[in-house]
Amino acid sequence: MEKTIQHLESTISYSVEGAGETLLLLHGFCEDKNIWSEFKQPLLPKTKIICIDLPGFGKSLPGKNHTSMVLMAEAVLAVLNEEQIEKCFLLGHSMGGYVTLAFANKYADQLKGIGLFHSSCFADDELKKETRKKVAEFVLKNGSRAFADQLFPTLFTPEFVEKNNELIFSLEEKAATISEQSIANSSLAMAARNDLSEVLKGTNLPVLMIIGEKDLAIPFERSMMMTHLPTTAIICMLEQSAHMGMLEEPAKSLQSVIDWMNFTST
Repeated sequence: MEKTIQHLESTISYSVEGAGETLLLLHGFCEDKNIWSEFKQPLLPKTKIICIDLPGFGKSLPGKNHTSMVLMAEAVLAVLNEEQIEKCFLLGHSMGGYVTLAFANKYADQLKGIGLFHSSCFADDELKKETRKKVAEFVLKNGSRAFADQLFPTLFTPEFVEKNNELIFSLEEKAATISEQSIANSSLAMAARNDLSEVLKGTNLPVLMIIGEKDLAIPFERSMMMTHLPTTAIICMLEQSAHMGMLEEPAKSLQSVIDWMNFTST
């Protein structure tokens, strides 16, 4: 079921399906909640799944007050409050993982588990910050379509791109409809985020980390630096994936989510 709420002078769009333990899924940069459409299906018989369009993406209006990972996390909280959900498993892909950590930093008591899907707890280094600033400048000058056409082929392995041109094209088409200002604002917000490695060090919650061995956006070596931080870490290594494991290796990614959610009941 598609729903909307008003939050901080904006409209937040989200979907709710299934019944059981609640799993809230957050998409990445230049994506929307539909990135989970196929991935979530096997979970639905036993899981309530909420997928949110983060502010400025999909059907969620940007709102002038959603210009940081922390403020995006407040939108997540607003949805949970609207649905009267006291605790959930929270899994974020890429930028969604940054939002997940920002949420965990403030509202850990509302979580049953923290999930990072091709994401990182570390702040950007200076080179990465500069790259994100250049992204903002590029998209404001050249438009969303020009940026999307450059972005998505780099998020998959070359072998996957060669065999899945139609899928890549559909992702580019969707991203081309995102406003230039939303893309620019989110890129700058990622550059400005804080290091949240202490969140992983200090949590007793089970932490799922799904890592792509061929990921160029979140390099493998940097991802491995996180794995020893939590007390309880469930690590899923995707040998054939870059940055889009839910599409590149869905079955293995899905099993790791099931193992993570089952951990608290074992």
